[in-house]
Amino acid sequence: MNAEEEGKEWTLPEHRLQNPSRLQNLQQQLYRKSKAEPSYRFYTLWDKVYRKDVLEEAWRRVRANRGTGGIDGETIRSVERFGVEPFLLSLAADLKAKTYQPPPVRRTWIPKSDGKKRPLGIPTIRDRVAQAAVKIVIEPLFEAIFLEGSYGFRPKRGAHQAVRDVMKYLNYGKVYVIDADIRDFFGQIPHDQLMRVIAQKVADGQILRMIRQWLDAGVLEEGQAVRYAITGTPQGGVISPILSNAYLHQLDQRWKDGGYADRSGWDAHLIRYADDLVILTSKPPPVLKGVLQDALKDLGLELHPDKTRIVNADEGSFDFLGFNFRKVWNRSRTKRFALVIPSQKAQARLREKIRTITHRQRPVSTPDMIEELNPVLRGWFNYFGIGHSSRSFNRIRRYTVRKVRRYIRFHQKRQGVGRWELTHPVLVQRYGLRGDYSIRDHALAFVARGGRRACW
Repeated sequence: MNAEEEGKEWTLPEHRLQNPSRLQNLQQQLYRKSKAEPSYRFYTLWDKVYRKDVLEEAWRRVRANRGTGGIDGETIRSVERFGVEPFLLSLAADLKAKTYQPPPVRRTWIPKSDGKKRPLGIPTIRDRVAQAAVKIVIEPLFEAIFLEGSYGFRPKRGAHQAVRDVMKYLNYGKVYVIDADIRDFFGQIPHDQLMRVIAQKVADGQILRMIRQWLDAGVLEEGQAVRYAITGTPQGGVISPILSNAYLHQLDQRWKDGGYADRSGWDAHLIRYADDLVILTSKPPPVLKGVLQDALKDLGLELHPDKTRIVNADEGSFDFLGFNFRKVWNRSRTKRFALVIPSQKAQARLREKIRTITHRQRPVSTPDMIEELNPVLRGWFNYFGIGHSSRSFNRIRRYTVRKVRRYIRFHQKRQGVGRWELTHPVLVQRYGLRGDYSIRDHALAFVARGGRRACW
């Protein structure tokens, strides 16, 4: 496939139109040029950032993601109330005049599964639109050089493709796994090294200055003084995913150039979703772990010693992207295949959400509770509806039915659990509880177990 043919394929899913828009044409032209000349640096990009169609698309993406406001208190709703068009015209004027100054981000903390908290930086709505516009312009340049093993935050790629890749290599016999965790990745990226990476493709001085300003914008936490850092990208920023992918592309490229994935060498395959990565090989991998450590050290990063481990999938299991992987025998015990199910942590987090929503003391009506619960279930089952999740799905279904049943009986002020009266079909048909617990990707599970029904 030549560069032009590949360029024609690079189109965001939401833009698959019979008549490509000017924005699509812009992205495709940038992609093809970058694909055809990987070392080419783009000098004239800033004038495209404040184009009307670019800013409108940037606003559409920010609005779709919703989210709360930044330090100025402005929200999506307030922008719409006072007018989207004057909002975008004002932003375009500041960008064109090169007078736009990114404000600090608002710091909040999100609980993690291990009890700790993860920092999240929330830019203002205006800043999010500006970041989205720059991302729209520079993303094709980097997409053209990114490698196949990278799946996180990229157009037409996602976690399910990474999961399929892991399953494929396990079934090929690559059972030695380095389950790697980069310590505080988003907080440790050195700004100077990151800017040098971006400058390898972007030579437009104003784009580079703006990205540097976003990195240096600082953090306002709980109304306290602004703090600045020389490392890290704020989690929550629209521009952060493309910057982090561009930075870790160096790791992907080093792995490829070193020939570690070659069959004649280590036959070791690196699969990465942002900073979450695994390496699968058919040979004992302690040496490869050292290679990975050295590569990350050169990037100013390090592996987390307590969360990075080597696993033999024939004897144990490992988690990746919320799924648990291990090799098991099929029913006739003629071959082993990769079993893929929701991880125990993922199931526990869902049960905790269900338990919170269906707490009997909540002063919420049953229809409102069901309306709150259904999207949680829908999102979880859509994500984990691949592989061999039937047993896990049935356990979650029974748990959900039990919790909803008790909620209804409590609010009816009736004794007993209502097992025979409030059956699953009744909860689905009368109360509107989500009732679809089916596996979406049957072909994946069927192929993985060699066309036979698995026994586990």
